[in-house]
Amino acid sequence: MEDFSVVTTPLVRMRFAGFVTVEMIMTFKTILLATAVSFGVMANIAFAQQENQQEPQIIIIGSRNPIPLTEVTAAVSVIKADDLQNLGDVFVADALRSLPGAAVNRSGPAGGLTQVRLRGSEANHVLVLIDGIEASNPFSGAFSFNALPAEGVSRIEVLRGEQSALWGPDAIGGVINIVTGPDETKGAADAFAEYGSFDTFRTGAAAQTVFGKARLFGNASYANSAGYDVSATGGDKDGYDNFTAFSGFDTALGSLAKLKTRARYTRAHSEFDADTDFDGRLNDAARRLRQNQFDALVEMSAQSLGGHLDHLLKSTYTTTQDVDGASRSNGFRTQLSYQLTGNWDTGSLAHHLTLLGEGEREIYKNNGGIGALQNQKRRNTSYALAADYRLVGGAFVLNASARRDTHSLFTNATIWRVGTSYAFTSLGGRLRASAGQGIKNPGFFELFGFFPSFFTGNSDLKAERSTGFELGWDQGFGDASLSISGYSSRLKDEIFTDFGAFPATARNRAGKSRRRGVEVEGNWTVSRALRLTGSATWQHTTQNTAREIRRPKFLTSAAFHWQVPGQAIGISLGADHNGKMTDTDFGTFSTISLKAYTLVHGTIHYDLSENIQLYLRGENLFDENYNEVFGFAGQGRGIYGGVRAKF
Repeated sequence: MEDFSVVTTPLVRMRFAGFVTVEMIMTFKTILLATAVSFGVMANIAFAQQENQQEPQIIIIGSRNPIPLTEVTAAVSVIKADDLQNLGDVFVADALRSLPGAAVNRSGPAGGLTQVRLRGSEANHVLVLIDGIEASNPFSGAFSFNALPAEGVSRIEVLRGEQSALWGPDAIGGVINIVTGPDETKGAADAFAEYGSFDTFRTGAAAQTVFGKARLFGNASYANSAGYDVSATGGDKDGYDNFTAFSGFDTALGSLAKLKTRARYTRAHSEFDADTDFDGRLNDAARRLRQNQFDALVEMSAQSLGGHLDHLLKSTYTTTQDVDGASRSNGFRTQLSYQLTGNWDTGSLAHHLTLLGEGEREIYKNNGGIGALQNQKRRNTSYALAADYRLVGGAFVLNASARRDTHSLFTNATIWRVGTSYAFTSLGGRLRASAGQGIKNPGFFELFGFFPSFFTGNSDLKAERSTGFELGWDQGFGDASLSISGYSSRLKDEIFTDFGAFPATARNRAGKSRRRGVEVEGNWTVSRALRLTGSATWQHTTQNTAREIRRPKFLTSAAFHWQVPGQAIGISLGADHNGKMTDTDFGTFSTISLKAYTLVHGTIHYDLSENIQLYLRGENLFDENYNEVFGFAGQGRGIYGGVRAKF
């Protein structure tokens, strides 16, 4: 949907004030960052000379089953736990700024409404998986990135482009897969505590125990910050607090079967200012949003016929609750799926065919208080059948996927995806190409939302559908790598809010939204002590020739990590640049321009011993004055100190 966060409550009005398009401009800082990325790429080509002997990297979401990176036919990026910690990324969304194609917009201070757009898509066009659980809010249809801390996250995978044939609705811009729990398979424990700017306190602890063929782990973290006045009118500060806990249990069931369980709970409170007089400007208001979410997964996997058949039975459950004053919304999602994969060879060719059957039930509840006109409860039941085929023959890979979804509330849909790649071993490179479709069903508010004298839903809405194509090249240079991708997508039946009607309502656009761009990503392990990473994105997104809001034409990021093996001191520094973009002034409903900005962040750590580490973390180190969303003041410089202990 075209950034319609609903206008039915003060929370909705606050959310609605944050949806933007894009314009590109090259400021001096932009040129510096682009030069840094280019230098890293050139250095990769010129100086890396040794063959990379590392084990193949496995991508969990590259297919319906985990596969080597060299068999993924679409653009994919990975962020590991060490980089999250070394660069001082407190929220997962902060880390996503470093990836190509990812635009992040936060409405004010840490803990405020945060949206992530992939490849110029809408914020609710990104499928988010946490440990295999679809984690978006069933009620709103989007994921609350503002309530997802990076603490305890061991891996983030981002698969870009239309992926609905593989992973179902919502995956128009791509899929973000978040893995929690430690990578190690041995018992361990760790804890941290931190204090700093904006009267911010963070702490957490994690532990894992291994017994026989089983492991049990858990993690809990808490953060509290006084924040600052997001309206910049000199009023009260707008802070947040967040408590997140998750646990997991894995065990072998005999020699051929495994059991996996996951559970996650988040309680987040955030303060915000709202447009209380409806003039399009924030007023200093003591508003508070309470969010609660619980996710759970039970998964059993097994092999039969000597490994030729893989079975996967999975059940997930998600419940969410958002409370803003007297307004309360609840969402419930239950999923059950069975997946069967056949693996066989014919000569030098390896074949993998996966068949999937999936059922889902969602319940939406809205309550504005006793007797409120928006009080209602709705249900949606859906079923899906899907097939995913992958052929691997030496340097050649071919995959094809198709999915059929049937719904009780929406029109049924059939979607597809194909991809291929070929590795040129003499060049150390790989050519890949893919095409596919993504689909986004209308959300509860678009269909049934109601706010007296202001907004009413439209039960006749069609699902948004996107068709995209991608061509890419992945190049290895010994201890360095470079990936370049070009893409083009067309979105039809885009959902938007029609303010020309009274009351306002949601409709499908008659035209098409066009998205195209080029993404570059590289990394170089210069030595045992120094590693460089960088990315750059050039994108152009229009709706009927008009530029869409909050999509900068240019994004770039660069980082370096330095630590001499065996030495106590380590330094990591990153810079994320967001180019000039457009937003909407909701006072006049005119398009305005937001200037480009660069956020520099990083950490310095000192190892007191093998188990104790002191660190100093900084955000927006140059104290940049910026706005990610019109009317919301950006966060200034922050300095934090902490200690970590491992056992």
